[in-house]
Amino acid sequence: MSFKTTEFFAGRLPRLATLFAMVTAAPVAWSQHEFDDAADDQGPIRISGNENAFGYSPAAMMAMMEALGDINRYARDEATAFVQAISSFERVPASHIITTAGSGPVLLMTALAYAEPGKNMITVTPGYLQLSSAFERAGGEVRSIPLTADLAHDLDAMKAAIDENTVLVYICNPNNPTGTIVNPDELRAFIRSVPSNILVFVDEAYLELADGGLEANSMINMVRQGNNVLISRTFSKVYGMAGLRAGYGIASPEVIARLRPFHMGGPNLLALVGATAAMQDEASFAENVERYRSTRQMVTEALDGMGVKYADAQGSFVFIHTGIPVERFQSLMEERNILVGRPFPPKLDWARVSIGTEEEMMTFIRVFREIMTAEGRLASR
Repeated sequence: MSFKTTEFFAGRLPRLATLFAMVTAAPVAWSQHEFDDAADDQGPIRISGNENAFGYSPAAMMAMMEALGDINRYARDEATAFVQAISSFERVPASHIITTAGSGPVLLMTALAYAEPGKNMITVTPGYLQLSSAFERAGGEVRSIPLTADLAHDLDAMKAAIDENTVLVYICNPNNPTGTIVNPDELRAFIRSVPSNILVFVDEAYLELADGGLEANSMINMVRQGNNVLISRTFSKVYGMAGLRAGYGIASPEVIARLRPFHMGGPNLLALVGATAAMQDEASFAENVERYRSTRQMVTEALDGMGVKYADAQGSFVFIHTGIPVERFQSLMEERNILVGRPFPPKLDWARVSIGTEEEMMTFIRVFREIMTAEGRLASR
C-alpha cells in the first residue's frame, strides 16, 4: 500500500499529541520513592549490556514518528542534516565526519584499513575487544598492555610497546569494562608523543557520563589541531538509542578517506532523524546524564558501605571485585532474575554491572549483599 506522509498522518495527529504529552508529562518509574520491592520477581533485570534503562529523547521519538510515512524512500536530506548537526556540535568540517550504524563500524573499518601482516596495534587488557579482534583477524598483531593496579591505562607502558611496525593505538576512554578514565592532560601529552604516522583511536562511547563530560575530557581538540587522532561516538549510551544504530567517527579528511573503502553503510532514515533530533534536545541529554551519575553514585556508595572494592566508575557501569569466579557470580545473580556482564579476562573474579534504573539498582544492591554474605565475602549483618 502506497501513501503520502500527509495521508498517513491524517487523523493521527491528536493521537500523536496525546502520546507526546504522556511521554513528557507522565510520572517516570525511576523517580525517587517509586520503588517496587518485588521488582526482581518481574525481571529479568538486564544490567549486562550497558544499555540505557532511562529511555531516550521525546523529541527524537516525535521526529521518527513524523518520518514513518517516508521510509519507502532512501535517506537523502536526512543524512545531510545529520552530518550538519554533527559538524555544528563538534565544530569540525563535514569532511572530518563519517556516519555509521552505531560506533562499532568505525572500529571495524579502522581494523580493516590499518591491519596487515607485519603491522601491530597497541591496546590494553582487560579492554574492549571489537577493534583488536578484527585487527588480528585481518592479519595484524595485537599488543595488549596490562592496566595499572588501579585498573587504568598505563600510558608509559603503551608508549614503550610502540615500534617501527606500529600503525595504531586504541584507547577506550572511559575504558570498558573497568570504567576508568585517562587524565585529559596526560592523554593529550601522550598523543603528541606518539609518532605522527601512527593513528591514535580514542573511543569516547561513554565519555559524556564521566566527571566533567565531553567539555573536560574529549580529545576533539586534538583532531581540530591536526593531530593523527580518530574519535568515535555513539547514540547507544547516554542518548538511549541502542536499538536504532547511529554513530560516527571524527578525524582528518585523510583518515576518513582511508576508512571510506570499508564503509559498511550509514544509519537508516529513522535513526538519522532520531539522532539529529536527540542532539538538539539538550534538556533530555542533561536529564539522562544526571540520572546516570546519581544512580551510579548510589551504587558506589552502597559498595563503599559494604567495603567492596570497585574500579573508578566513569561510564555507564561499575566494575566490581566480588572475589567470586565471574561465571558463578553470573549464575547466582541469574537465579535471582538479574543479568550481569560477561567475563573479562584476566580479571575473572570481577563483575561488570551496568547502570539500570534506581529501582533496578536498589534490587541489585539488595541481592548483591545477600549473595556476597552467603558466599562468605561479607560479614553477616
